[in-house]
Amino acid sequence: MQSKLWSQSDTAHAGASLRQSLSALRRALGEHVRVLEASRQDVSLNSDLVCVLWDEEGSHKAGEFLEGMDLADPEFRNWLQFMRRGSGSPALMPVLADQFESRWKVVLTLDEQGAHPPLLQNFADMISRALREQGELELTENANDNSQDRLVTVTIGMVGGSEGTASVRLVANDPRLNRQIWARTLPVSVDTQDEHQNLALLGMAFQLQSELTRYLAQSRNLLGTDACPPLVLGAAIPRIFSFQPDELNQAALMLSDAMDSRNAAQFLGWQAQIAVINLIEQFTDAPEACVESGKMLAAKAIEMDPMNSVVLSTAANAQVLLERGNAAAGADLAKMAVQVNPANPLAWWAFANVAIYAGRTEDALRSARVASRLAARTPLQFWCEFQLGLAAFKAGDIATAKQALETSACLAPQFRPPRRYLLAIYADLKEHDKAVHVMAELKKLEPEFTLDRFVNDPLYPVSLVRQKKLLTWDRYQDLG
Repeated sequence: MQSKLWSQSDTAHAGASLRQSLSALRRALGEHVRVLEASRQDVSLNSDLVCVLWDEEGSHKAGEFLEGMDLADPEFRNWLQFMRRGSGSPALMPVLADQFESRWKVVLTLDEQGAHPPLLQNFADMISRALREQGELELTENANDNSQDRLVTVTIGMVGGSEGTASVRLVANDPRLNRQIWARTLPVSVDTQDEHQNLALLGMAFQLQSELTRYLAQSRNLLGTDACPPLVLGAAIPRIFSFQPDELNQAALMLSDAMDSRNAAQFLGWQAQIAVINLIEQFTDAPEACVESGKMLAAKAIEMDPMNSVVLSTAANAQVLLERGNAAAGADLAKMAVQVNPANPLAWWAFANVAIYAGRTEDALRSARVASRLAARTPLQFWCEFQLGLAAFKAGDIATAKQALETSACLAPQFRPPRRYLLAIYADLKEHDKAVHVMAELKKLEPEFTLDRFVNDPLYPVSLVRQKKLLTWDRYQDLG
């Protein structure tokens, strides 16, 4: 059972997970607990207390083996599919990256016809690092690659301007479809590079990565073929940030199914992020097992790739939030994430998260602003605006917090967390109509939401509101 249900854990963690799951089962069974029998060697049902109806001859007509059962562990899924094939039932094979003969490759081309090639080379290095960390793309120098691999080209050039100024131009193309994927031109100062310009260049690199991921994730529909590999992260990450339990489970299955040696570390890191969300949002009936699983996934991700800022970021968040705000647990990981790739807004998000829980409000606000700048005009903008809202709220800058949280809520209509904090802010500012409106939104998105739970449940995920002592009933009683 340990090898099938926790194949990605070491023996000690797998044993702990099994014990915790058995404890959760016993609690769930209540007065029927004697149905479950477990020893150090076996887990079974008490045959004296259970009646199994099984017609072996007609079993193939009744549906597939363990119909409706699906778990994230790849070993369990492989076993389940083997059993389903053996029973004559159709089975969907997992979408493994190694099954595809082709891969997506990216060619970086430096157009040095303009002036200042050193600036272009530094920018190319920045982009190369950002794309390599994506995990599902392969960088190549061969623009005439005639293999089965799908190819996109990225050209970095400089457009001349007046004395002392120029513009960096970035163009991504799909040569097979003769299609421009994305292009952007950014004015730069040639003589001086200040912090604002550096942030703009870092943001441009991340925008390219986001646009390529989005385009390639949709490319199979454009080509009308399954010959090229899907980009799992392009499909899984939106599901993760939906904060919907079904979508989170689907994302976990996608990441588990598609895992191979090239992307295992990053996929494990994202699965650790899923564990964090499941714990905070109370989507799990076994919080202790969720914590252990999340910490184990984060540890294994770091073991596999300690120099990937996405891995370091997700692991830092897991260490901090699974430890219920233990900032020291993820501080070094978040710091390393920023150092490894300062163009990654998730790294700055993680650094701001550590600073929030450590009480370093100015560091948190500054880092959250950087994350927000880098993620602007990308699918992660809503996530980074939410973090900026939290950091500003913690620092007492309510105007900035309100604006950032409203932007996050506007960009992500199904995203609940910013609406929770906006409810507290609107109520405190006595903006009654806005408070009533956002409360109605929460009730639609979160059917179990009540004002009583918001104010009185110590586990409801508004810890910073609780720290500010804004959860007194008199603030909300007129909203009922």
